Amino acid sequence: MKNKNALTRYRLIDNLMTNKQRKPPTLKEIVDYISEKLNIPVSESSVQKDIYAMRYDSSLGFLAPIEFDRFARGYIYTDQEYSINKIPVSAEDLQGLELAVDILEQFKDIPAIKMFEDSINKLALAVKFNRESAMRSNIVMLDRPKRYVGIEFMADIVDAIRNKNIISISYQPFGKKEPKKHTVHPYFIKEYQNRMYLIGKDIHATKASKFLTFSFDRIKDAIKMHSTFDEEHFDKELYYSNTIGVSYSDNKPEKLILRFVPEQANYIQSQPIHTTQKIIKNTKNAFVISIEVIINYELMTLLNSFGEKLIVEKPIHLAEKMKKTAQTMLSNYKSVIPKN
Repeated sequence: MKNKNALTRYRLIDNLMTNKQRKPPTLKEIVDYISEKLNIPVSESSVQKDIYAMRYDSSLGFLAPIEFDRFARGYIYTDQEYSINKIPVSAEDLQGLELAVDILEQFKDIPAIKMFEDSINKLALAVKFNRESAMRSNIVMLDRPKRYVGIEFMADIVDAIRNKNIISISYQPFGKKEPKKHTVHPYFIKEYQNRMYLIGKDIHATKASKFLTFSFDRIKDAIKMHSTFDEEHFDKELYYSNTIGVSYSDNKPEKLILRFVPEQANYIQSQPIHTTQKIIKNTKNAFVISIEVIINYELMTLLNSFGEKLIVEKPIHLAEKMKKTAQTMLSNYKSVIPKN
């Protein structure tokens, strides 16, 4: 909130400084004006710091030519045409705005955000205008769905996480004809490959409770209960530190030795498979790395996506799985491609 108020104060100061219908404002007049507009008391020292920041803070990018005019006994812009609203938006700023607008537009169906829909649309139009004026084409194209499935449950789930409310979830896994009821202590939400997932503790009356991952697109209903729960210590970062994707298990991480064709070296170095990635060999004949991860579905999918460009050397049991997958693929193609 502090940063938000600071930006608002800069705009209000600028409004006074660019108002040609009134004399240059004194420090007290600026303080009174900001206090009235924000409906909160603002100190003279805060406004003095704001003026200093507008003049000298390079991170703001204003570098406003503000001076105190001794004859007019008020603050002025030495450049009468200056306004912080006239500062051009850089390419980097525009790209950041585009990303922010794209994210906001994805979530504007959430009740908590829907109330700002008009503002989001105005911002989207402004960014679009600047983008088309600058390049007459898209700057950023995001690979994302038009709408996240299950997004209608987001507001209640987020509220339940924030207030530690128990939620009742009706969840239908793939391959099941009917949804199953779950009583869940919700902890956090994670996104992976254009899907949203809830991570929470599934509570059972007759067997041990455990953390599960619930995909939003398979949630049929989510009801926030009045009852609350005591959140146990839970390190969100550590939970997924040895996992690729969202399929978590209690298995221990294993060291993988992966041999790629040399042409893959630049890509793998610029887009590491995992934070534990280490380069073992980088020659004209091969590019070999190691990673320490839990073997799960997402890892297998990722490794298979490299096709003939990758050989899993260790562990042996993973190499056997990869070999079996390759043999199955070859067998499948035998029925499609006739022998010569």
